This record gives sequence, structure tokens and C-alpha cells, in this order.
Amino acid sequence: MVDNKQKPPSRLWRRPSSRWALGIPLGAVLAFALGAVALGTTNYVVHATSSTEFCYSCHSHESFIKPEYEASSHFANVSGVRAGCADCHLPHDNWFELMWTKAVVSLDAIPELAGKLDTAEKYEAHRAEMAQDVWRQFKDNDSKFCRSCHSIDAMQLEDQHRTAARRHAKAEENGETCIDCHYGIVHKEPDNASELYDAVAAEYAGTDD
Repeated sequence: MVDNKQKPPSRLWRRPSSRWALGIPLGAVLAFALGAVALGTTNYVVHATSSTEFCYSCHSHESFIKPEYEASSHFANVSGVRAGCADCHLPHDNWFELMWTKAVVSLDAIPELAGKLDTAEKYEAHRAEMAQDVWRQFKDNDSKFCRSCHSIDAMQLEDQHRTAARRHAKAEENGETCIDCHYGIVHKEPDNASELYDAVAAEYAGTDD
């Protein structure tokens, strides 16, 4: 005899109860809210830790970098436009690159905590090393942090001093980058800066094509 009784549907395919059905949209709303809070918190932390004031929390920045920066044209100038630490040292157009750079930069806390830069004498002893590291970074990225504010295409060369206009035009023609000329704008140059920069430039000779 054939048993015509139908087997109950699998529990996996049963229609969810109203309680479970209500939980689906509630769970989605909760997940969205938690994601928004996490994103907002992340953006706040990134913004706060990118401020010039936060950079000053390191002893070497407060004691040695701050006076140099505040004496530079990036801090005070006739146009009233001020560039902070993040403008010159952090990416502006790629969130993932920004997060990676901030993770790498956070390692700077190690020499600070180790007392590597806690006196003027120690800072000066490492100035050349630090300068060359930054120059290499700017050579690697074609001074893109500078270009986020400055563009040769937007310059009115006819209104510049003849020497500056000629050099900017030549730099554009030859594919040179900002740091090739402007490597002592904010920070004090190390001793023998030109020789030190020439050594860095020599590392990149023939690699720009």
C-alpha cells in the first residue's frame, strides 16, 4: 500500500514566524546604525589625529618643529592661506592610502618614547636622516602633497618674477617635481642640504621615464 501522507516541509524552508519576520528589518536597521556610528567615530579620530595641534603633542614637534613652521610662509603669508602638517604629509585623495600612511606615521612614536629626539642636539644629529626620508617620499609620489594646493597649470607665470617663471616653465617641460627646488620651505635645512639632496636625486636618476 502506498503511503500518501505528505512529509512536513523541512524546517529550513518553513515560513518564518511573525517574530522572526519582524527581526529581519530591525536587524538591518541596527546594523546600519552601528555601521554609521563606527564610520563616524573613525572619521572623527582620523580628523582629530591629523590636526597640527595633535602633531604638537610629540615633544620634538612642539619643541623643534613648531618654531620652524610658525616662521615659515606656510604658516603666515600675504594671502592668509595656511597649510598645516596634514596638508604636506598626508594623502588627500585616497582614504585607504591615508589610513596606511597614518599607520606608518604612528611608528614615529617609537623614537619619541625612546628619547631619540628629546634634545636639540639629538634632533640636529638626526635632521639630515629625517630630511632625506621625506625627500624620498616626495620624489616617489611626484610631490603630490604640494600639488594638492599648487599647480603649474594654474600659475600666471607672467606675473611671477622672471627667474621663478622660467624655472617653473622649465620644470614642467622637463618633468621635474616640486621638491627638486623647494626642499627647505618649512623645515630648517640640514647642513650641506644641497649635497644631501643631490645624493637623493642621484638615486632616482634615470627612473623618471
